Parts: sequence; C-alpha cells; structure tokens
Amino acid sequence: MPKPRVLLAHDDADCRKIYGSMLEIAGYDVVMSDHGDRALGLLSSAAFDILITDLYLRSVEDECLLRRVRRRGGWSHLPVVVLTGWTTDPHRALARDEGADVYLPLPVGPRQLLAAVNRLLAGGSTRAPISPGTASREDPRDHPILPGVLGL
Repeated sequence: MPKPRVLLAHDDADCRKIYGSMLEIAGYDVVMSDHGDRALGLLSSAAFDILITDLYLRSVEDECLLRRVRRRGGWSHLPVVVLTGWTTDPHRALARDEGADVYLPLPVGPRQLLAAVNRLLAGGSTRAPISPGTASREDPRDHPILPGVLGL
C-alpha cells in the first residue's frame, strides 16, 4: 500500500525541516517546495493527497498558492492545511475565504499538525477546533476566531 503523499510548500526552511521530518517519521511521503510556482508544478506533475502551505509563498504571479490551487488547476478536492506565521484576524479570514480546510497559526506543535493531517486524510470533520485559532471552511458559524463575521 503506497504512503499518502504530502506536498509541504513553505518558504521557511525550519518549517520544512521540522514538519517534513515529522510527517516522514509518521509514514507519509513528503515532497517539499519553497516557491509557489514550483509547488504548482509539482501538483501538476504528480498526485498528492494533501497540501500543507504557508498563506503567502513566493511566486511569479505574487498570488497566494491557496487561491491558485482552489480557483485554477482543478484541485478543489485537495485537502489544504494553512500553516503560517500570519496570525491576524484578516489573515485567518483570508485563509477561510480562499478555501483552507484547516488554519494553523505558527508556532504549531508537530502533533497538532499531524492530528490535522490525519483527520483530513481520514475524511473526518474539521469542525472541531484543532488548536486555538483554527479555521474550518465547513461552516463559518463554527469558526472559533471570527464568530458573526458573515452575520450568521
């Protein structure tokens, strides 16, 4: 049985090293990228089970990778975890609005990330908060950070 494939797209080398190693130890096949355009190329050339990305990642088009994945390229089905140091309410809202399944503000314990990945790959709900500040795109009324933003 093949290992689940993870694309870890983050511009911080320490994040790639720490979280990439942890995911590999947990049994995942991890491919890493530090650039948005390279990440899109990887997504286009191979099948991945999940994307873990920073909210902002360098790219030629200077557009967030999450937006490009959700709006172009046919990856609307791909589970996405945003792992980022951008932690203000507008950044959380951006991640939610652009289609993140899970939003994890750094610093994140490796076990928290692993729990989120395992839950998404098992097809489980992301409604239950994984960590403080976690956003789920399933139902904005359940959003722990931005209650009432949509007037619901």
